[in-house]
Amino acid sequence: MPVSRPERAGAALRWGRAYLEACGVEPDEARASARLLLARALEVPGHTVVAEPERPVSAQAWSRYVQLILRRGRREPVAYLLGSTEFYGRSFRVTPATLIPRPETELLVDVALAQLGDESCVVADLGTGSGAIAVTLALERPRWTVLATDCSPAALKVARENAGRYGVTSRIRWYTGDWCEPLLAAGWGGRLAAVISNPPYVAATELPTLAEEIRRYEPHVALTPGLTGLEAYQRLVPGAARLLAPGGYLLLEVGHGQADDVTDLLRRHGFRDCRVWKDLASIPRVVGGGGEPGPAGAPSGGS
Repeated sequence: MPVSRPERAGAALRWGRAYLEACGVEPDEARASARLLLARALEVPGHTVVAEPERPVSAQAWSRYVQLILRRGRREPVAYLLGSTEFYGRSFRVTPATLIPRPETELLVDVALAQLGDESCVVADLGTGSGAIAVTLALERPRWTVLATDCSPAALKVARENAGRYGVTSRIRWYTGDWCEPLLAAGWGGRLAAVISNPPYVAATELPTLAEEIRRYEPHVALTPGLTGLEAYQRLVPGAARLLAPGGYLLLEVGHGQADDVTDLLRRHGFRDCRVWKDLASIPRVVGGGGEPGPAGAPSGGS
């Protein structure tokens, strides 16, 4: 802790960065965290604290900033401290009940938009969490109806808030339950153009290797499905095959080294033309395939 309150933003920023580095936060991350948290404490845009180093820091703003920095020093994620994060160019509310959306998941959205075009259809986002994927799909494709499921009522509450913020509540239907089960129970079998999901895929044995921010603060149920990391796919893929209309797509985010196993799983359940898309780091990140052509199961009324 500093002996006295810095009078200007530049000095406060330097203190925050130095404190976080002393706590073990990487220098680039410490710099970004200090900037974002000081901006929140001062109630100004993020660029202001860098562009205006002589901006005064009031006692109240300093107190808020110190508390935020102390929490960040305990490795609490910035997104939880701010209550929001960016995804697909938009701000989404997040809480400790939801996984923090990652930039690499934007590829899953890109692939879905490209594969399906803009015609009217019904798609599902399984394990919606904060609703970032579901809300983004609804915003990018105004003619789509999105079905969003999650086993966590607390996460669905956040997702609904995000949908309301962007005015797409009427085009997203929410279901509490595991993966495909609530949709099948509601009569959506054989009716969906796409099933999309970023399920938990970290093997339980790998949890201790994750960054402290992740393993201590993000919900483990959204990180790991079990021992191998493949358990969610094994539950999700058979149900997705039942939900899809003829020619529908299943699109899944996968973890490092999982693309081959997930592709094999899709093929075993009748998916054809399976493909893998790589992220900006050239890591296989999205696996997808089409459902078998032919008559769909007789649908009953979805709700």
